[in-house]
Amino acid sequence: MNEDKTSVNTGGGAAVEGNVDTGGGDFVGRDKIGTLIQNLQVNIVNGTYVESPEITPIFLVAPGAQEAVVKWLADQQGVDKRLLGSLGARTAPEHVSRQIEEVEAAQREAAARGVPIAPQAAYRLGMLAAYRRDYQVALDYFQQATQADPEYYDAFEAIAWLQQSRAMDDRNRRDYDAAINKLGTARRAAKQTDPLDAGAMALRGFIAKTLAQVCEDKGDLAGREEYYAEAARLFEQAAKLNPADAGAHNGLGNVQYALGNWDAAIQAYSRAIELAPSYTAAYHDLCLAYEAKMNADPEHASEWCRKALAAWQKAYHLAPQDPGFSADYLLKMGQHLHWLEQQCG
Repeated sequence: MNEDKTSVNTGGGAAVEGNVDTGGGDFVGRDKIGTLIQNLQVNIVNGTYVESPEITPIFLVAPGAQEAVVKWLADQQGVDKRLLGSLGARTAPEHVSRQIEEVEAAQREAAARGVPIAPQAAYRLGMLAAYRRDYQVALDYFQQATQADPEYYDAFEAIAWLQQSRAMDDRNRRDYDAAINKLGTARRAAKQTDPLDAGAMALRGFIAKTLAQVCEDKGDLAGREEYYAEAARLFEQAAKLNPADAGAHNGLGNVQYALGNWDAAIQAYSRAIELAPSYTAAYHDLCLAYEAKMNADPEHASEWCRKALAAWQKAYHLAPQDPGFSADYLLKMGQHLHWLEQQCG
């Protein structure tokens, strides 16, 4: 979607971009927005927050205030849709989480008093809610965005990523019914994304892959085969739409690995890394494929071990900068790397 951006001066020399309609030259409204954002900035720097009763009146009288404020807040925290692919990896500081809650409360009060929320504001509030780990509130905001704009592809993609990521957590807890329910929501949302967008097509593939894994966990072998075949088809289609989409190649590698096709998996992972040399997950997954080959091809085990070790070292080096890898998992990677060094030695 195209967005018309207006620059709003905060009074401190900085400009805040947002979809701000100041009412045809309403300088009073513009000044109120700028002052509020400046106040938010000062409080966040100081580790405090602005309460909703101070925010709500501005949302009521200044058109575009909600959009400007939530965009500024999301930009300040570096919150974007990548967050939804690794839920929980980043934690909002307590005062920032409280500030997001206060902005949400002001938005709800403004809505109750007849000020509708714009789709872009709802979308970004969903991102901010996910950042503070209130996933149901995030989902509600994304759904509001799609209801207000049925062609808002980014909001549908956000729903799909959010529910797919939450389903993976359900699977880890062995709550398979909850996982299937969320994946159903994710599939329906993903079908509303841009059919010519390779990333959105790859997302459909990851949803199908997760469904295959849930079926495998439940002993549903027919479902496992069906969804892995669907995932492979979707990843291949994504790669055709954009041959440079590293995620599509890595997803295809995931499918080939799950099916025991180690050579095809290694080829796909290697292609993903070639396209994105800092793709931590691809290095991580390549390590597993090399280790599988180490066991499947004992005659050349030492060669596969050396390749696995090199890939693990690269993954371990990149992981601290990747929000998808938690501190706990980084520790496990270090332990596995030490074990592999002993194996190769």
